Amino acid sequence: MSSSANKKTSKILVVDDQEDNRDLVEAVLEDNDYTIIMAKDGDEGIAVAQKEDPDLILLDVQMPGIDGFEVCERLKADPATEHIPIIFVTALGSSEANVVKGLKAGAYDFISKPFNGGELLARVSVMLKIRQREEVAKEESNTDVLTSIYNRRFMERRLSEELTRCVGDNQRLVCLFIDIDHFKSINDTFGHPFGDYVIKEVARLLCETVRGCDTVARWGGEEFLALLPGTETKDGIAVAERIRLAIEKQTFSFEGKKAKVTVSTGLYGSRPKTTGETSEEIIRKADEALYKAKHEGRNLVVASEAKH
Repeated sequence: MSSSANKKTSKILVVDDQEDNRDLVEAVLEDNDYTIIMAKDGDEGIAVAQKEDPDLILLDVQMPGIDGFEVCERLKADPATEHIPIIFVTALGSSEANVVKGLKAGAYDFISKPFNGGELLARVSVMLKIRQREEVAKEESNTDVLTSIYNRRFMERRLSEELTRCVGDNQRLVCLFIDIDHFKSINDTFGHPFGDYVIKEVARLLCETVRGCDTVARWGGEEFLALLPGTETKDGIAVAERIRLAIEKQTFSFEGKKAKVTVSTGLYGSRPKTTGETSEEIIRKADEALYKAKHEGRNLVVASEAKH
């Protein structure tokens, strides 16, 4: 990735109590088209980082109130900001004791004051490239290779997060377990490339049909999972029926072959705060509803919900 990929896209937060220092850093970096945000002390730096989600933080150590080491520790302890790389820019120097303390706090690098503009640019450029590569790797680890939607690994984490949020907000949560009907027959009749095409098209239709706040993932094989947070069971059924109809109406055409495809859906409506259900229990109950839909003839939505 060339250095030009950083230009006009990377946002850098500078936290320093000395205006002259902030101005100097800004002058060096703005000449290279980075977007610069300023904070004059540790408390403000934390607040700005939480609000702006910068790509990199340049952090002074010696500041009134909380020092840079504590700021770094707090940012790394917060899930909302722990991913942001931090470089200390400090007059304390880069002695072994300071470097060890900074690394323990969660910093990536040290730059001593007074700094050379070329060195600052080089360190910033390297750190931003590392951040970009980490983001790409993170995205790839959460993405299903065939469909480019979320994978099971990501969905397991998302379900856990949604459960926690729904408990805190006393909201309902609907889980849809969706399975392509007679998929083995599709592969046997039309070939595996056609089967892969069907999986990709079903994934696309799912994402187009659910709401913006919902999450869809490929669970494995021809199975998909969808989470509908803050949703009543009856509204979840309506979403599931829209999905079923969208797929039923679609003619799947690939390399001169055409087929009609249907899906079966098991729906479970949970009340996490009152039931205390785990992620595994919610998935199991949605899977039980899916089994019933399959047993009752397929191309169906079968729903169940918490009784509490």
